[in-house]
Amino acid sequence: MDRNGIVFEGEMNFLGILLQQAMTYSKAKIDALPDDITVDDEFTAIDAASAPAFAIAQTISSLSAQSETEIRIKATAAAWIEGTYWTNANSGALN
Repeated sequence: MDRNGIVFEGEMNFLGILLQQAMTYSKAKIDALPDDITVDDEFTAIDAASAPAFAIAQTISSLSAQSETEIRIKATAAAWIEGTYWTNANSGALN
């Protein structure tokens, strides 16, 4: 998106790929947390690990979706923001 809010062709798909990578990174970081971590430290670590995906998801949410793929990407972003992505995740969600 340029500074005027104009979306370039393929921007949503590109952001969808970035979101997928950021969600995978977040899951890996969260899965690697030690078992003996305090609850407060765990919440802080989860928030930090989830921040990149959350920021990308917010950007995606601000864009309009026109194609079926863009609608699925936008739905995936919404699920991430709502905290329901991992409960509803399927491997083909963005494709």
